Amino acid sequence: MKFYSSAGTLVISFIGMQSQEVKIKPIVKVVLKSDAEQLDEVVVTAMGIKRSEKALGYAATSVGGEKISQSRSSDVMSALAGKVAGVQISATSSDPGASNSVIIRGVSSLSGSNQPLYVIDGVPLNNDSESSSDGLNSGFDFGNGANAVNPDDVASMTILKGAAATALYGSRAANGVVMITTKTGQKGKGLGIEYNGGLQWSTVLRLPEMQNEFGQGWSGDHTTLENGSWGPRFDGSMQPWGNVYNNTQKIKPYVPYENNVKDFFDTGFRYSNSLSFNGATDKSDYFVSFSQISDNGMIPTDADSYDKYTFSGRGSYTIGKLKFSTSLNYSTQKNKFATTGQGLSMLNSIYQIPRDINISGLSDLDDPFNTPGYYFTPYGVSNPYYILNNYQNEYEAERFYGKFQLDYDFLKYFKFTYRMGLDTTTGQQDQGVPNLYDLFYDGTPNGVGQGSSSPFAGEFGSYTQRISRRREINQDLMVTFDMPINDFHVNALVGFNGNERSYSYQEATVENLTIPTWFNLTNSPSTPIITTNKELRRLMGVFGQFEGSWKNMVYLTVTARNDWSSTLPKSDRSFFYPGVTGSFIFSELFNDDLKDIITFGKVRASWGKTGNDADVYMVNSVYRQLSGSTGRIPFGYVTLPLGGVNGYTADNTLGNMYLSPEMTTEYEFGLNMAFFNNRISFDASYYNRNSDKQIMSLNMDPSTGYTYRNMNLGKIRNQGVELLFNVTPIETRDFSWDVTLNFTKNWSKVISLPEELGGVASIYGFSGGTGMYAMTGYPVGVFKAQVAERDPQGRIVVSAANGLPQPASDYAIIGDMNNRYQMGVSTRFSYKGVSLSADFDIRKGGIMFSRTKDINYFTGNAIQTTYNDRNNFIVPNSVNKIKDDAGNVTYVENTTPISTANYYAYWGNGGTDLGSFSLVDKSYVKLRSLVLSWDLPRKWLVKTPLQGVQVSAYGNNLFLWTPSSNTFIDPETTSFGNDLAGNFGEYTANPSSRVFGFNLKVKF
Repeated sequence: MKFYSSAGTLVISFIGMQSQEVKIKPIVKVVLKSDAEQLDEVVVTAMGIKRSEKALGYAATSVGGEKISQSRSSDVMSALAGKVAGVQISATSSDPGASNSVIIRGVSSLSGSNQPLYVIDGVPLNNDSESSSDGLNSGFDFGNGANAVNPDDVASMTILKGAAATALYGSRAANGVVMITTKTGQKGKGLGIEYNGGLQWSTVLRLPEMQNEFGQGWSGDHTTLENGSWGPRFDGSMQPWGNVYNNTQKIKPYVPYENNVKDFFDTGFRYSNSLSFNGATDKSDYFVSFSQISDNGMIPTDADSYDKYTFSGRGSYTIGKLKFSTSLNYSTQKNKFATTGQGLSMLNSIYQIPRDINISGLSDLDDPFNTPGYYFTPYGVSNPYYILNNYQNEYEAERFYGKFQLDYDFLKYFKFTYRMGLDTTTGQQDQGVPNLYDLFYDGTPNGVGQGSSSPFAGEFGSYTQRISRRREINQDLMVTFDMPINDFHVNALVGFNGNERSYSYQEATVENLTIPTWFNLTNSPSTPIITTNKELRRLMGVFGQFEGSWKNMVYLTVTARNDWSSTLPKSDRSFFYPGVTGSFIFSELFNDDLKDIITFGKVRASWGKTGNDADVYMVNSVYRQLSGSTGRIPFGYVTLPLGGVNGYTADNTLGNMYLSPEMTTEYEFGLNMAFFNNRISFDASYYNRNSDKQIMSLNMDPSTGYTYRNMNLGKIRNQGVELLFNVTPIETRDFSWDVTLNFTKNWSKVISLPEELGGVASIYGFSGGTGMYAMTGYPVGVFKAQVAERDPQGRIVVSAANGLPQPASDYAIIGDMNNRYQMGVSTRFSYKGVSLSADFDIRKGGIMFSRTKDINYFTGNAIQTTYNDRNNFIVPNSVNKIKDDAGNVTYVENTTPISTANYYAYWGNGGTDLGSFSLVDKSYVKLRSLVLSWDLPRKWLVKTPLQGVQVSAYGNNLFLWTPSSNTFIDPETTSFGNDLAGNFGEYTANPSSRVFGFNLKVKF
């Protein structure tokens, strides 16, 4: 028991009891009430079942809604980055509204999804991402399904990690579950009204470090049209640059613009508002909320804007033993995304601007020198301001999701539950490219002056409109039994789950735009090319769970589920997976004196299996429409449609009538302990997860008529340790200091792959270039790339003619995508109503591809390209390879320097690293969030209708540290989606951002 005294009052506290404050008197009688939340926290687990946290035999991390909303992110997951052991949360892009990647305990599937299942109030939520399938060209990311949730509506989130924890949700939960419980109406003082709103600004966090010694030119000479900084050293002289227009040409001083890239970006601005109403009686409750976010990012114009609105209504009513509850949620969003990748994208054009050109000076599009026809270089790039103002890439969607639930208590210990959930989304994407040929080809130096090499050749403009629809219907029937029997407590349930998911889209594309910048399907003499797609899948399952406990000290839980999936063959679409967990709270055996030291102790163990069914239409071969010339016959070619008759052909992938689901088996051990009345606590876990029967598409001999076939082959193992550590070094009546540390280390390994593949499967890469692979005996995501040839002593082999490194005959393994470990460190200081919290996210190891590095080497803008002041040099520790007529090989010391003329050839091809130079270290340390908040003293509000007022200032991603070798990018960014392929890296992805803002929360 603890006593604190101050200003004539006495605060009495005891572990497991609610603290009370009383006035100091000669005799004081105080009865402390039990603090049930502290003694026995309740968490929401699979199927929305509430269980005591101490009863769980597996790792489950719960986070309160206050922690989720305090950093004021626009989605529910960003605020948890670096805070949950075993969970890797990464923002794929800094563009407003973009997706998050959430990987729990490593990558388990090479072909399917590795993202967790999101469940809101017991109902699955579709989390598919609206992003480009081609990250190399016109890449974009409009966000994933979980972004529709208003963070201010969240009461708590629980992340279920292991197979035993998620088995009740079936095959969709093979990669973990994110359980979201939303707020409900509460009894209390005041009107039940809450407002939460504020302002936020964003600036660039990480740009490549660029050299400021050399400017526009090539091979050390001045030029007027080059897109590289391979010219002579800056000397301040006046130099002409760019094309000639109307017998005039621009001139400028030959000096560096040190911040020309940084100055291109604006300060982004966002404002947000959220308003809720809630209340409750003995029989009913309600909660209604409305939220709005308007975010214009740091890219000039509104090309990276995001607007989101949400409306939610929830309520319940109880009549006797019958309870009705419902939840209705509506959201709408509108995104614009500045596309990434090669070609005429904004950032690709920026990174190819020499160091002596003022990028901000290109913003005046009425200046003819800034138009694409007279832009300073014709080499495959254009004015980034023109691209932002004249290219279109927008997405707009409406979403409705919710549930209806009925609960009926009968026969004292039984409860019947029926729950139906619906999630439906309709979206439209519009992409437009102007007719550059008609606009700029005739009469301009970058057009007709370049002939077939012109960037406008064949660029007749296009417009694509894609309308997509997603719908998911989920139904649950459950009967639960809960009964105490002396020292025992028995809880059991049986149930049925039915799930139907459909997805369809219709895409229309026209080319040869008549009006060059009007994006409309009627703006072309060409017939639109129409593509349609429709998918439907069903999953049915029966499940059961039994939990028994003895004296609230020993717990045993057994689960089982059997699924039937429509995406598997009829003969093998049924699959069964069980699970068992147990926990022992050994601290219940301690006496009171020992409990003052060891407050709580629990050991736990679990084993479980989950399945992962196939994607749609992998069982049977499908047919597609044929168009154009389809093949040569003795008298010519057949062209379809033929005489108005359609033609169809089998797709190039052969279906498999013997497919079976991917199966994941996992066991886990854990230890939870707390000391000194919870001042120190930790939770440690070890897990081992094996995912077998990987569904893959294998190469086939094209003479069979197919190039791929779907097969069950391959096994992946993930094993790791997770540690969560909490300590409160200082705790007084008015001041407290809390520190939380989490640590994760995961070892992944490809156990087996098909012999037909030679034990190697490509995940993502370039034909004949750098690639990321799954290789037997190695971690998932191994990178292979070109390296320099070396002699037996490890010296680099270079050409005797020009001194340039020579490539080895075989590509080499450079590393893999996986972090060696990840950590999160959080600290919070609280004094009366003022608190200051900080969160750090730390990741060590792993590599990724970076085209940002590649393109800045190519253009000579990277700081590395000034090596030796660009004077002639000999590659250190290099040799020449000499082969005599008999084929004997010897090596002699190299004496051939690399000349100024070959500087581009050296750095543009990666220096001594050759093709592997574009791989960078993924390690980083980030200051994820810094929040300063102040709750106004309640005595100030006594005579007002206000129940609480909090003002706060915050910053997210304020600081980024990377190894000295990575002077280019934020390692979180990617151009290839939010799943496995996203780990390949980035292809001129837009730079990351830091944000800071102010917020006001008021309760009435």
